[in-house]
Amino acid sequence: MDSSIGRKVWVRVLAVLQGAVLLSGWFFAALILGFTIKSELQPLLAMFLASLLAVLGLVVHEGGHYLGARLCGMPVLLARVAAVEIQVLRRGWRLRWSPQLKRNRLGGYVLAASNPQRPWRGQWMVMVLFGPLLNLLVGAVAVALGLHLQGVPGAIALAFAVSNLSTGLGNLIPTMRVLPSDGMVMLGWLQHRDDQRPELAQARLLALTVAGVPSAELPQSDITLLAAGAMPEPLIAFSYRLNARQDQGDWPGVLQMEQELEQLLADRAAELTGMSTLIELLRGELAFSRAYLERSVAPMQAVQINADTDWFAPWLRPRGEALAAFLAGDRQRGEEYLQQALRAAGNSQVLSQGRSEALLAEQLRALP
Repeated sequence: MDSSIGRKVWVRVLAVLQGAVLLSGWFFAALILGFTIKSELQPLLAMFLASLLAVLGLVVHEGGHYLGARLCGMPVLLARVAAVEIQVLRRGWRLRWSPQLKRNRLGGYVLAASNPQRPWRGQWMVMVLFGPLLNLLVGAVAVALGLHLQGVPGAIALAFAVSNLSTGLGNLIPTMRVLPSDGMVMLGWLQHRDDQRPELAQARLLALTVAGVPSAELPQSDITLLAAGAMPEPLIAFSYRLNARQDQGDWPGVLQMEQELEQLLADRAAELTGMSTLIELLRGELAFSRAYLERSVAPMQAVQINADTDWFAPWLRPRGEALAAFLAGDRQRGEEYLQQALRAAGNSQVLSQGRSEALLAEQLRALP
């Protein structure tokens, strides 16, 4: 009992310390700018510039994680800096303005998949460390510039240095809020010895699908582990099974999963906060499958594909339009939509998605 209380106190102390370190960067940056830049807009101008430099420091931080991941051959899927979300594609990238819910607000993150050809411990430690290390490196360079330059340029350089140093040091403190800090993740990987641990099932499946392994060939033991886990893992396990049946052309089997999804959602209703996009994506795939089997567009018309679904699965809407065109007898228009879906899936970092979409395209082309 005493050890549990002591642990909670220690966790709280570390969280307060991290908040103080991060806030001090913004405070001292604003102080430096406020005393140097003479303006009638002070102190608001200094506060605004300090906030802008803090965002730039966050860009440096997430850029460090990205560079670390790429150095280890890890495919990067998604990144966020404040309210800007960036989707990394095989050719180019997409971005959107995507404010977060206040209770789940994150400064930023980089979502990468493990490189299955290398031991996980080393690659993840490099990726995690590169974020704060790049902050500290940029901060040191900015200090040198700030001491060399005079006036406003020197003040801006020093303020940027303070912002980077506080971001780097603050993220090295092991804490757990919405997501674990870099320091907390580092502690976990320092103790890591087994890439086959049950809690890494989702990461193993992601690494395989990104590398191009079809859903039907994924380890069933890992899918079973996901199905028994906390949300959203059961929904992700469901999506792998659904995709496998679609790839195999088992459309009656897919339709049997409709009731299974609704039962799963009913059983886990208290755990579904923030999962609406994944749920709508699964319902969209089930509606497409029913439309294909029944040769009717009505099931697809009953499901709304929103902007979030388009963002994460840009192939779903044109594939549905292709099916509608084929059913209407307009094969030329159907093929145009199919090409849109194939281009979107083929440009995804998840290589298995392109292969899956190609199999579905062949099944649509075979429609009478």
